[in-house]
Amino acid sequence: MLIAISVFFIALVFSMFGMGGGLFYMPLFLLFFDSFQEASALSFLCILVTSFSAMIAYYQKKLIDWKLLGYLGIPLAASIFITGFLLKCAPVVFLKIIFGVTLFIAGILMSFTFNNYSFLEKIYKPLKRLHADKQYSISPIIVSPLALVIGLFAGMAGVAGGVFDIPLMVGILKVSAHVAVATSSAIIVMASLSGWIGRVVAHSLAFNISGELLIILLCAFLGAQIGPRISLKVNKVVFKKICGIFIFLIGILYMYKGFL
Repeated sequence: MLIAISVFFIALVFSMFGMGGGLFYMPLFLLFFDSFQEASALSFLCILVTSFSAMIAYYQKKLIDWKLLGYLGIPLAASIFITGFLLKCAPVVFLKIIFGVTLFIAGILMSFTFNNYSFLEKIYKPLKRLHADKQYSISPIIVSPLALVIGLFAGMAGVAGGVFDIPLMVGILKVSAHVAVATSSAIIVMASLSGWIGRVVAHSLAFNISGELLIILLCAFLGAQIGPRISLKVNKVVFKKICGIFIFLIGILYMYKGFL
């Protein structure tokens, strides 16, 4: 019951920011699973349900940019799938260090507000996109390889990369915050499904459809339905910074444990 309640609030909070919640799901499940691979697989399953639920809510508001989803979601999902097989030869200590570093960087990213970096247009010639009355720039030559790298880094840590693709969309591509959050939820659906399949196939994991698992997934779904609906009613900047600091501290703890 404690896991289900925790999953509900994680889904509620992270769906407000277009993230799947893996930054908190993984620490939670690592408390109950000895296997990093099993905790990672369950984390991706909860991320999938959370993001899918949030995507439905954002789809109803017509904020998802499906073309941008192709540029970022496909390479991200492909590289996260590959990490399922890379985990087979990676020692647990290394994985915990990677996870700690990921949380450390994610905490920093969540603690800062990103502005548009117009100087990047001098490096590449972007494609102009207009969505939800907002114009922004896309360069597939830049963003797709970046998504591949993000997927490898995030997948090894058992998360889907939402905390990285939001700054990428807002800070570099000049996507409006609402469109970025909504599109990120759809991207994370692809990435988490790919990550879960990769782990199940690579490690021959068997998940029994138990009542406890269904309750956990239901809590993830319900939490992610509430989050997007209250996201406009709270000061997300302050709240996000608080979550970022907390994640930052958890990252330091895991890096410390990994190096012991």
